[in-house]
Amino acid sequence: MSTWITKPTRRRLSHLPSVPSPTPRCRLATVGAVADLLIDTDVFIDHLRGAAEIRPARHRLHYSVITRAELFAGNTATGLASQLLAPFRELPVNRDIAERAGRVVRELGLRLPDAIIAATALENGLQLSTRNVQDFDRVRGLRLRSLR
Repeated sequence: MSTWITKPTRRRLSHLPSVPSPTPRCRLATVGAVADLLIDTDVFIDHLRGAAEIRPARHRLHYSVITRAELFAGNTATGLASQLLAPFRELPVNRDIAERAGRVVRELGLRLPDAIIAATALENGLQLSTRNVQDFDRVRGLRLRSLR
């Protein structure tokens, strides 16, 4: 299986928003396994900083609307963040996600943004790709993909 997060090359940062389009959102793959992944905010931050490059390979990539809020809260280059997120599917917070996130905060003490991201992955049947596995490993049923 090909790696989709790689060490950056010595190219200029101006190339960063040009992320390849993810594979089409069909449910069936004809050859090999296609993973549906929810990308945590830290992965996008690493990409924007040039620490790691996002390469979708054969995965369908999604992100939570909370990730958009976190990127806009911490990044003055909001146009750059918008360009980076554009090729991926944004998932909203609905009632089921909100209720599950509230239970995760109450039971495990996760920060609310992390709990919403975890609940989004669980409610949508997605694997969560993150660099911060320790923030999420206590959430029962959550499938994690470490990027370290």
